[in-house]
Amino acid sequence: MSASGREPQPATNLVWAPDDVRAGIEQHIQPQQSPPGRAARAATTAFVFVALPAFVVFTATTLVAPSVTDDAGIGRVALWAGQVAVLIALGAAVGALRTPADQPEPPTTWSIVRRLGWHLLSTGACAALVLALHGLAVGQILTLALLLVGVLHLVPLAVARLLSRAAGRGRAA
Repeated sequence: MSASGREPQPATNLVWAPDDVRAGIEQHIQPQQSPPGRAARAATTAFVFVALPAFVVFTATTLVAPSVTDDAGIGRVALWAGQVAVLIALGAAVGALRTPADQPEPPTTWSIVRRLGWHLLSTGACAALVLALHGLAVGQILTLALLLVGVLHLVPLAVARLLSRAAGRGRAA
């Protein structure tokens, strides 16, 4: 017999806190950001993750095939990368403002495919706009936009897939 005179309750009789109590605790642990804060965070993150890869793509293309970039110099390539990154960051900020802060349900396969398609199109459009304003020809724009879309979206997708496969094999072994 225990010192308090009561038998301990089995662990199967758990009582969950009401939703309002859980929401209050969650607010203290992880406070929700205001819409402008979410937009600023999305824009900053997008700029950081786009500027360097765009610069690398444009620089590598200039080194490998100078005719595709009209033999652009490092400064011009950096300007293109910065402008593409700013446009994509603006799109990310607007997307953060349009998206509700709480996602009650996990995303479906269709919503993931739709979002990926939208990001592919918007990245290509941003790159095309910047490169067209700098006087590149349609073929040059298409080549650079496809390379940028591949590096920003398809390469990370392939790497994530390979890493998930490797993790699955590691757990199975």
